[in-house]
Amino acid sequence: MANPPAVLMVELVMSIDRMIQSAQSANEKQSHLVIPGEWPAQVVLGHVSQVDEQVWMPRIAQMCHALEAGEKPPSFTWWEPDANATYDRFSEMSLSEASALAMSVRTQLLSVVKDLTPEQWAATAEHDAFGHVDVSGLVIQILTHDEEHRASLI
Repeated sequence: MANPPAVLMVELVMSIDRMIQSAQSANEKQSHLVIPGEWPAQVVLGHVSQVDEQVWMPRIAQMCHALEAGEKPPSFTWWEPDANATYDRFSEMSLSEASALAMSVRTQLLSVVKDLTPEQWAATAEHDAFGHVDVSGLVIQILTHDEEHRASLI
């Protein structure tokens, strides 16, 4: 049985909350450590915010638009914001600012999906990494992406 939209929406909020809590904990326990190649907690949160805003929300919109217009489902490649630019943008941001941004952008994402019809939840796309995916499956990928980055904080 597929995950009901209501469950996925709750998970979107819980996931970003867990990430913020993990970031705060990492900051408290490891604020004196600098690990080469690892992003500090505020950059991780900034990155997740960017991906919500620049990848997930536009792609959900494209999927729904194609469905409503009777067009072929869109095709997506793997893309994320530039890592160096992400670091430069968020490395000097306070953790509280990055946390607020992450929650704000995730709330925007939640606003996008909360109003989807059952038909829109079933809108599809082809993704070079995920294969044939509907909006519900894309939300699962959002949650997976969150957990991959949260793992770097714990």
